[in-house]
Amino acid sequence: MLTKRVLCLRLCNAMGLVAMGLAALTQAGYSQVSETGSIGGFEAKFIDVEGVRTRYYEVGQGEPMVLVHGSGFSGTASANTWVPVLADLGERFHVFAPDKLASGLTGNPKDPEDYSLEGEMRHMADFIRTLGLEQIHLVGQSRGAGLTLLLAVEHPDLIETLVLIDSETASPPVGDYNERRMAARAPCRSLSGRAAVRCGWEALSFDPSHVTEEFVEAGYFMEMQPKSRETEAIIQTLADYPLAVNAWKPEAHRMIREEHVLQMPVLLYWGRNDPTAWLPSGLALFEMISETNSRTRMIIANEAGHFHYREHPEEFARNVINFIDHWSSSSLGH
Repeated sequence: MLTKRVLCLRLCNAMGLVAMGLAALTQAGYSQVSETGSIGGFEAKFIDVEGVRTRYYEVGQGEPMVLVHGSGFSGTASANTWVPVLADLGERFHVFAPDKLASGLTGNPKDPEDYSLEGEMRHMADFIRTLGLEQIHLVGQSRGAGLTLLLAVEHPDLIETLVLIDSETASPPVGDYNERRMAARAPCRSLSGRAAVRCGWEALSFDPSHVTEEFVEAGYFMEMQPKSRETEAIIQTLADYPLAVNAWKPEAHRMIREEHVLQMPVLLYWGRNDPTAWLPSGLALFEMISETNSRTRMIIANEAGHFHYREHPEEFARNVINFIDHWSSSSLGH
């Protein structure tokens, strides 16, 4: 592990990219993108979370629901991914969809050691506390589901229900994930700019029509922000970064199996055609959780990729609402 002093020095060096990022923004031209990166007719807000300016969407009224997006430490990864389901979920819940730490337009960590999934989790817990939320319905996708799983293990009393979506990060290892990911993204390797942003989303989709021009343009706008370029430079200096992202998993899985810490209703929602977080991974996660939690359910969406909540948004929202309403009305849910 790199020392904090070395990481801080590298952070200072990476700040040199800020000027480059500003120049790129000036040249690119984003007249159709708002300064908040908002899309779909929604307007993002900002809140200070322990000194980190944090971007989020807030929609609807009722019981609190927090949506945690996938990927991470990237401008293109943001709460914009949830826009197709915000309105439907907002009819039943008070929905909060933040950009994770150092993602989208949320600021970078104050401590370089927080470039880890545990750092992301602590920021998300602070976000929830800052807003004064309690007994939340927590939904996470891909790497965001790894974050939400860890959050539920560390703070189970905070979580009313948990939904985990297409997440190799959360699942026990099955096969060679890196090989699958490289194969899926092979068409994107020679691309750059907006084309690379679009390809990154389309390569993991069954139906790529959900990757709209507005979505791509906002993602590229956020990727080109100085703080995003700074993050990219820092990540490239962290030789142990892949290990840091997954270091939490063995202990969290042990606590689920042996200490039975995950006892809230849990829904796993998987795309049958996901090329990276493939179905066997989801089934392995289901087996692990369901061994000690009788309120575990799984939905498998056919003709659906890594972003099936975007490919089939109305179906996704209806199934999640029905799952939560079932356990809310059942005597088993309390």
